[in-house]
Amino acid sequence: MTGLLGLGVLVNWGGVVAEQEDDYNAWHSMEHMPERLSVPGFRRGRRAIGVDGTSDDQKYFMMYEAESADVFVSPPYLARLNDPTPWTRRILSAYVAPSRTVCRVRQSIGRGVGGWNATVQFAAPLGPVDWLPAIAGIQGVLGAHVLDGDTNLGQQPTAEKAFRESRGAADRTVAAAILIDAYDHRAAGIALAATLDRLGAAATGAIATLYQVQHVIVPDDAR
Repeated sequence: MTGLLGLGVLVNWGGVVAEQEDDYNAWHSMEHMPERLSVPGFRRGRRAIGVDGTSDDQKYFMMYEAESADVFVSPPYLARLNDPTPWTRRILSAYVAPSRTVCRVRQSIGRGVGGWNATVQFAAPLGPVDWLPAIAGIQGVLGAHVLDGDTNLGQQPTAEKAFRESRGAADRTVAAAILIDAYDHRAAGIALAATLDRLGAAATGAIATLYQVQHVIVPDDAR
């Protein structure tokens, strides 16, 4: 089981103003992810949308896997961040409650990407998660992953950051996150509930959300 494709991950949660959602989805699939996956070191990208009832500020989950966390501060990537396209400027200016964190992969068990994701975001560092194999073993679960956030790496001012924060909300970061891949909605929900139960008091204040995966690409798709 290969798990995530690399040792670095960039995770993003947030929303977009309602009147620009269609434009956002088209931009992210047709321009933004292909642009990112053409950067050396990027391995896979995804976008997922929250299930009914998800709050507007958590509506979308976006994630990029890379060879290492250093890819997200590499010169080719920073060049993209400081030269956003007109479409990127328009969309980032419509972001609601942006959250963006470079993470290092602590644990990863998996068999690829599922059509459903469960995520748990933590504001404080997460202790040992020695029960992760039990979550990965739930029927319908395809992967379970623990990410440790770096609240400093990749947070330097860039042109994209200025547009993303132009509505007044500064980028939020996470200290840690758990990601679950599943092949159906029910399995994702069961695994999320089991994860929160295993976390116990550590789940206090965490943000737990269910998402349906919309699009996944790899570098060959960006050529």
